[in-house]
Amino acid sequence: MARNPQGVPVSSKTPLLANLDMKENIALIKEVHRKKPRLEAEAEAVEMLQKISLGRIGSLRSNKCTKEELFYVMIIRALMCESEEIFIKTPLQLLENLSNICKIIENIEILNNNKGIMILDTRSNHWHYKGCGCNIVE
Repeated sequence: MARNPQGVPVSSKTPLLANLDMKENIALIKEVHRKKPRLEAEAEAVEMLQKISLGRIGSLRSNKCTKEELFYVMIIRALMCESEEIFIKTPLQLLENLSNICKIIENIEILNNNKGIMILDTRSNHWHYKGCGCNIVE
């Protein structure tokens, strides 16, 4: 992250807004940074959620979603930013466990719109990523 301070971090320090539903949390990026009309930005947010079969969470608040669903919302929100790089810092802090990480990485690839996505994690979690189809750099 030090090499590219313009990259968008996804971490436990980038929480969602509790008073907004998931589509509003995602749409907020396009509304504020790109001046896109609210309804248009929300429709785009729902479309992204539907790509990974999560359209049903669009109208839910964070307290009604699982940690994995919240993680996907954070990823989609980061993808909505103009930055070409996204840094996912220590996913275990955002997810209950990493047992589903390969499926999560597959879904991130479905959502990705040609951005560079880097997962930053500890060596002790290295084995969770084996067979996930992602490059591991130590």
